[in-house]
Amino acid sequence: MIRKKGNYEIYFEDECHFQRNTTIVRAWFLKGTTPEIKSPPVREKISVMGAMGMDNGQLITMKADIFNAESFRIFVKRIIKNAKTERKILLVLDNARFHHAVINREFLNSVNDKIILMYLPAHSPELNPIESFWKKTRRGVTHNIYFESLAEQGSSLDQFFNKFKKPNEILTSLSENY
Repeated sequence: MIRKKGNYEIYFEDECHFQRNTTIVRAWFLKGTTPEIKSPPVREKISVMGAMGMDNGQLITMKADIFNAESFRIFVKRIIKNAKTERKILLVLDNARFHHAVINREFLNSVNDKIILMYLPAHSPELNPIESFWKKTRRGVTHNIYFESLAEQGSSLDQFFNKFKKPNEILTSLSENY
């Protein structure tokens, strides 16, 4: 279990792809009816990097065309700029290769007075509470819904994410057991 220690504000970071194809999940329907939800014949996705504050529930997101060392560096800068804290940030994240990229070492050393990285053990998404937020996002935004375009899906995701930009209790509750 991780708890706030000293001068650190803990944020959990992860990346997620939201496919445009329709995902049908359990739902209530009238007995004897067969639900029909259109699904696009394309393979499109929106890729999002996210960081969630453990104690304040603040969400910081960034769409990215690709997850790599460069997009990760840009996202870390966004976290530093937008985090609602005066304390140093402890960023808890998984072991994706681009999180360890050699080309980011100099940058990470230059900002180590503002943010440090703590890597979770390999293959342990259950230790990262932002995974619960991604699940909540899929349930609230993408499951059982057909989007006419990728832009429409992106707009729905943006509206959902905007609800959590300011510190809030909903996201704080997702990390209560960590």
